[in-house]
Amino acid sequence: MNTVRPLFLALSALLSLALITLPAQAETLGMENRMAGSPSPYLRLHQDDPVLWQAWEDATLELARENDRLMFVSVGYFSCHWCHVMQRESFKNEDIAARINAGFVPVKVDRELDAALDARLMNFVQVTRGYGGWPLNVILTPDGYPLVGIVYMPPDEFDGFMERVHAHWMSDKDNLREITRQAALELAQLERARQAPVQGINVDELLDRFINASRGLADKMSGGFGNQSKFPQAAQLLALLEARQLRDEPWLDEFLTVTLDTIASQGLRDHLGGGFYRYTEDPGWQVPHFEKMLYDNALLAEVYLRAAEVFGREDYRRVALDTVHFMIQGMATGRGDYVASLSAVDDQDVEGGYYLWSPEEVRGIIGDEAWRVVQPAWGFDTTPILEHGHLPIIARSAAQVAELLGMEQDRVEALLEQARSQLMEARASRVLPVDDKVVVAWNGLTLSALAAAAPHDRRAAEAGAALHARMISAMWRDGGLPRALDAAGAPVGEGELEDYAFVARGLADWAAFTGDEKVWSQASLVAERAWQLFHNDDGWRPSRQPVLPGAPRLVHLEDTPLPSTSASLKRTTDRILGQVGHQALRERAAQAPSSLTRNLVETPFVHASQILYLHGLEGVDSGPSGTN
Repeated sequence: MNTVRPLFLALSALLSLALITLPAQAETLGMENRMAGSPSPYLRLHQDDPVLWQAWEDATLELARENDRLMFVSVGYFSCHWCHVMQRESFKNEDIAARINAGFVPVKVDRELDAALDARLMNFVQVTRGYGGWPLNVILTPDGYPLVGIVYMPPDEFDGFMERVHAHWMSDKDNLREITRQAALELAQLERARQAPVQGINVDELLDRFINASRGLADKMSGGFGNQSKFPQAAQLLALLEARQLRDEPWLDEFLTVTLDTIASQGLRDHLGGGFYRYTEDPGWQVPHFEKMLYDNALLAEVYLRAAEVFGREDYRRVALDTVHFMIQGMATGRGDYVASLSAVDDQDVEGGYYLWSPEEVRGIIGDEAWRVVQPAWGFDTTPILEHGHLPIIARSAAQVAELLGMEQDRVEALLEQARSQLMEARASRVLPVDDKVVVAWNGLTLSALAAAAPHDRRAAEAGAALHARMISAMWRDGGLPRALDAAGAPVGEGELEDYAFVARGLADWAAFTGDEKVWSQASLVAERAWQLFHNDDGWRPSRQPVLPGAPRLVHLEDTPLPSTSASLKRTTDRILGQVGHQALRERAAQAPSSLTRNLVETPFVHASQILYLHGLEGVDSGPSGTN
């Protein structure tokens, strides 16, 4: 891309320089590893690394500036498998650590606590590399401009890369400073250009573009999008469930039901304990990465509840309620709120070890009669595709097993439920690490899921009431939200746009369920504060202050694994104003343009939530200008 060509030239130079050894005894600036006192369980995992990790804070940035030293910023999260691999291979390596400490200010970041920083760094790496992922490792100049970024690297390759970067910096600082400043400016200009209003398109055409983009990415055989790793992409599924009410697209119903049936029956879902894993490595939904994220489960519960209404499918409602029950049983803190995630690896560092079984183990637990049923029902009659054992899936329905074995279906169902209960009891003795911080935004999404489930389930209603009470007593304090609560319930960091947007959404959903005017008022206060903190005439910013130099405000924010925060807040605000006479909020919301912009036209798939919101607005110009 011409817009970032200077940076590509810098990258080329960095990767082609001859290796110059960095002396390990260079000055470490009096740094000490500062991870021990962190509220983040992920960061505390790095407290014994020989790398002298610093926190992402003003004092660290000042340390880098005063000493004219590059920052090595490594971003990860608790349930990230490859983050743990890189820690073990590189960050625990005394020689590699010594060279990092000697040449850089090393900074460790939990992406779940610094989501806005993570998003900016990820954008940089994706633009300059063409891909992204975690661990996300970016080297910044002392002024805070991104220079070069990588994801996981094997230790020898990583060590050489770091030495080349340092050598190039030491020999060409002034030039690299200018390159990084110019690249940041050009990248910001590119982002702003993509936010410009477009002419000659209307919201109906924009909706058609989203549907066509979805059709182009749809895997019509296995469901989901793309033909490699499969993420559920809940925001797009929710948008398509809404879009099918607006368009007669015969392929869409079949695609959605294939997708929902496959996600519910194959390897993305935990068929014993409930809940969904984050993604699968394969396009057939067979081989999961085993981390369970709170936001995935909250959003997928909503997806299946909505699909149950749209398609009249009671089995979808059962999947949704099963997911809600998993969150209540497996992710609740006991204080009314919910932890961030469950690890992909068990206490023996085996990925998926908590969820996998050998046939001998299962047969010994459940007995021969149940084993005869479980084998064909849960896929134990095939060769396992995972290294450490079988992952139970729904290989055959109870009716199919009954026909296969010549048994009564009721007996098959009883034996399967008995086996599930026995295996869950056995699994309870295993150890699964938990990221016990409470991310405020994700708890907002969870309140929405509980509100959607509450009309159908008493446990969901009780859990929703407890979470609402916790939200008001521990999260919404003095007119603001923190980013998270630590394991003791103390607030951590400043709330970001997603925290305010999804808490306001959750409160509005809970108010709609309860009919409580007081909750509508609470939602209005959170929404108004979000508009005050994160929006002005130039658009949205995901955090209160720019996390990196030159980051522009944006008119429309993308869907990520989470729905667009700007679209969510706008939709929630409209709902609130239909219930509460809040003039200040009304005036704030009126400032936000509903223009159709270039990025919506060029990348409709990742703007699904925004497009569906705009399509539902009265007053969005459907004429040739495409603006209002």
